[in-house]
Amino acid sequence: MAVWKEKIEPFLIGRRWALLVLALLLCQRLAALYTLGVSYSLGSDDIDYLQSGITFAKTGMLTMHEDYCPSAQIMPGMPVLIGLFSLLFGEGMGLWAALKLLWVLMGTLTAWFVYRSVCIFAPQWCGVAAMLCLFRADFVWMDNLLLTETPFLLALTAAAYYTFMMAKAPGWRYFWCCAAAYMFGLMFKANIAPYPLLALLYLLLMRYDHKLLLRQCGALAGVVLCFVIPWSVRNYMHFHAFVPLTYGVGNPTLLGTYQGVGYPADEGLDYETNVEAVAKEKYAAYYDEKGQVMPEYERFVNLGKDGIKARYRQQVWWGKGPQSMLASYLAIKPWSMVNSIFYWEDLLGQGRAVVSWLQHLNLALCLLTVPASVLLKKNRKQVLFLGSTYLANIYIYAMTFAFDRYNASLMGLRFILAGIGLGLLAQLAGRAVQALRAFHMGKL
Repeated sequence: MAVWKEKIEPFLIGRRWALLVLALLLCQRLAALYTLGVSYSLGSDDIDYLQSGITFAKTGMLTMHEDYCPSAQIMPGMPVLIGLFSLLFGEGMGLWAALKLLWVLMGTLTAWFVYRSVCIFAPQWCGVAAMLCLFRADFVWMDNLLLTETPFLLALTAAAYYTFMMAKAPGWRYFWCCAAAYMFGLMFKANIAPYPLLALLYLLLMRYDHKLLLRQCGALAGVVLCFVIPWSVRNYMHFHAFVPLTYGVGNPTLLGTYQGVGYPADEGLDYETNVEAVAKEKYAAYYDEKGQVMPEYERFVNLGKDGIKARYRQQVWWGKGPQSMLASYLAIKPWSMVNSIFYWEDLLGQGRAVVSWLQHLNLALCLLTVPASVLLKKNRKQVLFLGSTYLANIYIYAMTFAFDRYNASLMGLRFILAGIGLGLLAQLAGRAVQALRAFHMGKL
């Protein structure tokens, strides 16, 4: 009873509005789950993820797209997580239901980390307002799909929160939480790999204890190596190549050479000489006596061939029009991602036009946050960290394939930035009102 009075009750009362919003977000996602159905899917990557998990539960083999041979096209998070659930719930509707509920909970929990992050730097109402962004139908819909975006969004948002808390309360407690969030995200998407570098720069800007930071960098490196070394050894044993994370970048890189302006048309390009011949020489060890790729290496070689084709197209593109290529990779593709929404089916009465308008509103608020932080000389380091982390990931994706799904997994950073911006803009508005009153009184 004493614990309730001293800790739990004040926690609940102090955050009652946030907890109410959290409950409503959960109910909204459960309602969408009921509407869409437990087995609702896109019939695309989500089905392949599900099958890879079932295969892992049966055989212990990590696969993707093909059940009969190992794969390192994706990180192991989805097959392992789904495989563990398959061991508990089988392969039918029970597995679908358990996984969908987990995804709903992860999507809901993301809002909590958005709220906690904003409240470090802004009034509580700003944190609650930032949580409201997760009511958007595109995120409700996304949380009802068995894709990597929902767990990755949770991981990245949590990592940002714990990074802020490390700067506020230096020590090992929040470091281990941040490391856990980072590793959880890495298991689903390799593009989170550079995050520690950005967090390191932020902590240095916040004058974090250098000796403690050095020890923590060593600890994180040890944790990462505990995964990377056995994972690389496993990949080398299967594919006879050094694959520290994934080998799946070739295909999105190739698709990205068909985005933007001025990219070369397929007609007139010599793929036989510059792709097929090069691939046969590079991957000669993976071909059999008949000149065919051995079945167990087919996916690996095909994705490698996509990478060769992508580099060839980029060389031709650069030779014919470097300006258009630079414009495409540095402006057009990133900008298309920043404005994109991952929303392929209307849900809860919110059409695509409404969700797109809300996305633009969020972008405007994020952009206004930058000058507001400069004018007030407040939260500039936090704004720089959030903005640079978001843009760094956008450009990592834009260097390959600009896709709306990828931007959705980064939006937690923008929701935090917008929440902090609300507090800053409210202060600016307050100062403006005071200045007008003073001016009016002076005239009187």
